[in-house]
Amino acid sequence: MKFPLAQYPGMNKFVLDWMGGDELFGVRRGSAAFKVAAAPPHSENLATALADSNRRWGLAAGDEIRRWAAGGTYTVVAGQQVGFAGGPLYTLAKIASLLKIKRDNEARGIPTTAFFWLATEDHDFDEAATISIPRQEAKGQLDLITLRARHAFESRQIVGSQTVPESLIVELLALLEMERPSWLREGITFRDSFAELIATAVGGKVILVDALLPELRREGQPLFDAIIARWNDIQRALEHRAAALREAGYAPQILPRENEGYTLLYELDDRGNRDLVDSPRPLAAPERVSTSALTRPLLQDFVLRPDLFIGGPAEVAYYAQIAPLHELLQVPMPRVGLRAHALVAPRRTLRTMERYAIEPAEIFAGADALLAAREPAGVAEIHATADIARRDLADRLTRIGELALPADHALSRAVSRSIGHIEYHFDKLAERAVRALGRKDRERWTAVRELVSILYPDHHVQDRVVGWIAYWCQFREDLVARLIEEVEPDAPVCKIIGL
Repeated sequence: MKFPLAQYPGMNKFVLDWMGGDELFGVRRGSAAFKVAAAPPHSENLATALADSNRRWGLAAGDEIRRWAAGGTYTVVAGQQVGFAGGPLYTLAKIASLLKIKRDNEARGIPTTAFFWLATEDHDFDEAATISIPRQEAKGQLDLITLRARHAFESRQIVGSQTVPESLIVELLALLEMERPSWLREGITFRDSFAELIATAVGGKVILVDALLPELRREGQPLFDAIIARWNDIQRALEHRAAALREAGYAPQILPRENEGYTLLYELDDRGNRDLVDSPRPLAAPERVSTSALTRPLLQDFVLRPDLFIGGPAEVAYYAQIAPLHELLQVPMPRVGLRAHALVAPRRTLRTMERYAIEPAEIFAGADALLAAREPAGVAEIHATADIARRDLADRLTRIGELALPADHALSRAVSRSIGHIEYHFDKLAERAVRALGRKDRERWTAVRELVSILYPDHHVQDRVVGWIAYWCQFREDLVARLIEEVEPDAPVCKIIGL
């Protein structure tokens, strides 16, 4: 069951045009069947460090890494911030996109390496330490419960190496009624917790890459040096590209600092705080250099040399903004593909859509509007009757004002105010009647409310806000297997997958 991305609420306009074939800004789109790249120009130390870190997280990826390091494999990469308990559903949809491409490629005889980049250098603690979990209520619908742990002060400290707050773990375990797993053990960091959960849920077909792995940062030193050397050229190129995007009707994803340039790099102090590099100057050791949202894709592309990058709408739009920098800094640019968009629900819930002939996009109108639309005759009669009554009463009040005007000039204004009040209350009364009509069929009301609360909770599309851990605890390997089987990466559709 699927619907066009154009009907997915809040979809990026640039991405919609790009998926429709607009290649104005050089973001190349493609699936997977392209030539296999030569061996990436990296040291053996990086391959060893990748194998060691994956082994610590429970992934036996050594053979996959050695095969990649020798060259001759098609390389695909995606990534995400290391959010608590795996983050929202779209994180798992990205991984499923990678594994679907890898599976399909290798079925055609194309050896493929899938990397998942762990954005451990982000410093948005509040975002990383927040998760929303659906909870079944007695009336049948789901309520979205948000757990969060916030810093008491603004912090520039990178999140990946911070300890997951114990209070957040306790709340999650209680809400999901689960035993404490090793990936939520006391004192574990956001990086290790996220990585070990992925290893547990997905297994060894994907290679995890810590963005702050020292060996990876050392491989990126030539890129950091080039950014410093071409600093002013980079700023000008970004200004020109932003102007071109605006002229074409798009909003650049990333803006420069007020009255200053674009953020390109940071340096990490001894406590893991990110200090802005605001001008070209000698940098600290590469292990202390941290990238911005604009330069992170450049580091990834410089070190891993992927053939295909799979990203969400915002990440695709990043590439439209930074495409000139690849040529400027002589970094090979991968093809860019959109992550699969997928929502999940129990099969019994999806049968509601078939039973009441509900189109997927109708869900995003909300439960009340959807239910009202199922009773067109009654709703139309309510609106027609209210309109007639509203006009009739307004006409009579206006006539009263006209008759009394010679005696009291202020009465005309009072009549106008009265008409406004009456129209407002008529509208509210009609809305209430429409809702009552929708509730008349309690079984239908309950089923539709549950459907909307699962796929569009609190007026947010499920995959953006709901933590996939809730569904994984219920469906386990079936969730991952179904996603890999059903997702359609780099396609202009969103799928609703039954579990």
